[in-house]
Amino acid sequence: MLQKSYCNRTTWTLRARVALVLCAALVAEVVIAATPKLESIAVTPAASSIAVGQKQIFTATGTFSDGTRHALGPDIANIAAGDEDTCALLSSGGVECWGPNTVGQLGDGNTAPSPVPHRVSRMVTAEAVTVGYAHSCALITTGAVKCWGFNANGELGNGSNTNSELPVSVSGITTATAVAGGFGDSCALLANGKVQCWGGNFQGTLGNGTNTDSNTPVFVTGVSTAVAIATGFDEACALLASGVVKCWGANGVGQLGDGGAELSSNTPVTVLLGKGRASAISTGGLGVCALLTDGTIQCWGYGADGEMGNGTNETAFVPTPVSGISTAVAIAAGLNHVCALLRSGEVKCWGSDQFGQLGDGGSGMSNVPVLVSEIKGATKLTSGSSHSCALFSGGLMTCWGADSSAQLGIGYKNFKSNPPLNVIGTPGVVWNSSNPTKATITDRGVATGRAVGNTTITATTAGLINDNAVLTVK
Repeated sequence: MLQKSYCNRTTWTLRARVALVLCAALVAEVVIAATPKLESIAVTPAASSIAVGQKQIFTATGTFSDGTRHALGPDIANIAAGDEDTCALLSSGGVECWGPNTVGQLGDGNTAPSPVPHRVSRMVTAEAVTVGYAHSCALITTGAVKCWGFNANGELGNGSNTNSELPVSVSGITTATAVAGGFGDSCALLANGKVQCWGGNFQGTLGNGTNTDSNTPVFVTGVSTAVAIATGFDEACALLASGVVKCWGANGVGQLGDGGAELSSNTPVTVLLGKGRASAISTGGLGVCALLTDGTIQCWGYGADGEMGNGTNETAFVPTPVSGISTAVAIAAGLNHVCALLRSGEVKCWGSDQFGQLGDGGSGMSNVPVLVSEIKGATKLTSGSSHSCALFSGGLMTCWGADSSAQLGIGYKNFKSNPPLNVIGTPGVVWNSSNPTKATITDRGVATGRAVGNTTITATTAGLINDNAVLTVK
């Protein structure tokens, strides 16, 4: 089993998960100024010429409100956070990840860590990405699923238990519409509403009526109308088309939301949402939350760190309403904190704040939602074990919380950050060649001469800030 530790604290494995013990006062927390905003970009070289078949690398450099400048990466379509690493789905279909890479979880063919976004190899047609404990998976446009990283439990789904530093195909999956990575297992939602899972099956997390691990996908029993899936530590859940939620796996602290009738279930049980109907679900460490159709949120499971968000620190064996939230549009549960994206574009979080994961500039746990500093206009939200990230309409991505393994993507290890910081390379840009018959260009700004003539190369952010250059092909 993979073991790790932030510092002198109790280590934990996939199956022997001991509560985290804080690294008190190991590193002084840095006081962070307001998140800088992009003001302009400049494409270089401004003009160049190449021969047919030759390449020219263009760079888009952003200037921010605090005077800093750095190169901008590709445009981001969606984001996903896991234990200590983070990934971004690019609008081009590529995937970039950052953080530790001890078992190949960055998917770039080696085990060197990266504090900034780094391209996953052989990934050009992804339409979704998920991050688990030390592995990640991507949904491909064909309906296939590819995974990479840690595989001791078979979570890569390719029939082996060998780690992979490069993406490998999950066996037999051809019609997936969504994918979810857990802490030793993975699941895929199929086009017909059924769910398949693979990997570790401790306490029945594969949902197939057994407790036997499987390194190839198995069908979850009795689920045929699922529209969304989520995987956590030792539990997984499916949202059905009816708005009903079913969960399976461990239930020692109420993760299944059925009143705690059993310690675990290797087949799905119905969560007691009452008259509420869910529109989204998210699983964390030992708890689950559902976003209801009316914009409210209900959570259930372990609550000692305030994860239930209901003003108590009590475990809930049935769903309990989160206090003061009625306009949520997305939820993201971490190890022992939860965040919600509101209709206003603001984000509120609750639970543990040991590593600044509440993002409000404080340092204490909160059992009711608190507003994350500097977050306005967010469109996407994700939470890892002890960090969270938001993507904005202008293409900027910010992260906050634990950074002991460079999971915030800010270019260096900062131990923790509170409030949020910009991810290096964002906001990303979309590259365009005005005449692709003369020269094409990749999402990283690499142009290739195709025929004699001129073309204008333009880099544009999601916020429509742009600049261009002239490329002559001789």
